[in-house]
Amino acid sequence: MKVREHLDAEIPIVLPEISACRGPLQDWPFDVPFPPRISPERERVTEHSRIWVQRMGLRSNPAELRQHDRYDMPLFVCLSYPDATGPELDLISDWVCWWAIWNDLTDDPGFLNNPHEVNRFFSSLAAVVASPDAASDRDLPAQPDSFVAAFVDLWQRWRHGMSPTYIARTGKNWMNWFNSWITENHNRRNAVTLDVPSYHELRDVTGAVDLELDGAERVGHYEVPPGILASRIIHDMRQITIRVINITQDVQSLPKEEKAGDQHNLVLVLEREQSCTREQALREVHTMIRRWTDAFLTHEAAVPRLLDQLALPLTERWPVYKHVADMRTMMKGGVDFCAASGRYAQPHTDTNTGTGHSHPAF
Repeated sequence: MKVREHLDAEIPIVLPEISACRGPLQDWPFDVPFPPRISPERERVTEHSRIWVQRMGLRSNPAELRQHDRYDMPLFVCLSYPDATGPELDLISDWVCWWAIWNDLTDDPGFLNNPHEVNRFFSSLAAVVASPDAASDRDLPAQPDSFVAAFVDLWQRWRHGMSPTYIARTGKNWMNWFNSWITENHNRRNAVTLDVPSYHELRDVTGAVDLELDGAERVGHYEVPPGILASRIIHDMRQITIRVINITQDVQSLPKEEKAGDQHNLVLVLEREQSCTREQALREVHTMIRRWTDAFLTHEAAVPRLLDQLALPLTERWPVYKHVADMRTMMKGGVDFCAASGRYAQPHTDTNTGTGHSHPAF
């Protein structure tokens, strides 16, 4: 049987069965063509971050710790950064645990409807990055707010051992991330509706995938040269990674956003803008993601030629290849985490007992 060299563009993308639209969206069968990986340090890093959130004053009572355990944010790190070890794995795990805790604040009406408190909170975090001491190894001033104090700890570790160029780049990404949350909270408070392009523009930043990519460099002990990052191919691959991670999560977290009255979800934006059904919106998102991953694979095949064109020495190419590999792992890891985490689980009804139970963990 002769295999075609190129897939016929007219062959339709295989879509999920209708039953997928009616089942738990956390289990949506995305066609993400990358193998799953997981760190062997899962138990150790889970215990580490549980201790860290308590030490930083972010979690203390039994109910808060049960929620921390149910979210299982260290699993995200183990799936997305399987090559990281020891303190590097701890750093990313602590970051996402901290992020998940304050992220829940934005669903609290008392926080959401208080613009002064929203601005104060995110501006206080941004001020850590903007501080003159943030560019040095000196300790930043003690912080009375536990969230800010925890971020001081994270930021000190995040920039440790990295070049001034990296610190400036990632610092800008942190600032953009904090400011994007001020915008999103403003939108929610004032019932602002977004079209698809404006939603993508905001979601590209609120999703923090730029920071996840920065984190891959930090824990991988490498830096992609600025000229390579600016190339069209690598830029597009990073953009695809951002979209795949964010929008697969939009599907898997849709019940959570609907319950909170949050319209910042591409499925909801499509339903409103295109006057389409839930099934149509889900299938449109599924098709988008497949097109993005198809494009990623095409770009990936062109990376060696790009490096030839830039005359990058063979001995200096490994950071680029590592970054590409990290993007693949992060896209797959994001989907697998959302499918397993209790953060996005909806109660299932046991047909025998009538009791509810959450989606099983990884």
